[in-house]
Amino acid sequence: MLNAYKDDKEYYDSLPRKRIGTGALIFYKNQILVVQPTYNPSWLLPGGTVEAEESPLEGLHREMKTQLNLKIEPTRLIAVDYIHNRDVKGEYVQFLFETKELNELQAQGIKLASEELKDYKFVDIEQAIGMLTASAAKRLESALISLQDGQLTTYLEDGNLPSFRAQMALL
Repeated sequence: MLNAYKDDKEYYDSLPRKRIGTGALIFYKNQILVVQPTYNPSWLLPGGTVEAEESPLEGLHREMKTQLNLKIEPTRLIAVDYIHNRDVKGEYVQFLFETKELNELQAQGIKLASEELKDYKFVDIEQAIGMLTASAAKRLESALISLQDGQLTTYLEDGNLPSFRAQMALL
């Protein structure tokens, strides 16, 4: 078979690109932090898009600092969620991290980046699920179910726990 590419760079440049997002479960006094972006009437978990040459964890740290003036301490990766191409956003992969609970000083030091966020709140999990966009709520619910089932990290597709047995039956 003839190589259709003149070199490795041309081959790798031809491969598909996927966006990567990162988000965090940030608690304070047993409530979760949700943010309201300027571009959406719904609420989201704090986070954002990972930039070129930046790891998901680096992106999370940058987003927390620029959006909320927070220095956070992620404790573990809770979920990786693959989102299929359904709209102008295209397909992407979302990483969801858990962080250490904020202390009083951190919570009081939150300052919103006015160009990105309108508001923030600490709310109970059930309230957060009702406030979040459908995809963020589904991701949060599925991640929490996996944690309750004893999984340290879970793989999701469009916020759902895939049935690996069903997937394997298709192969």
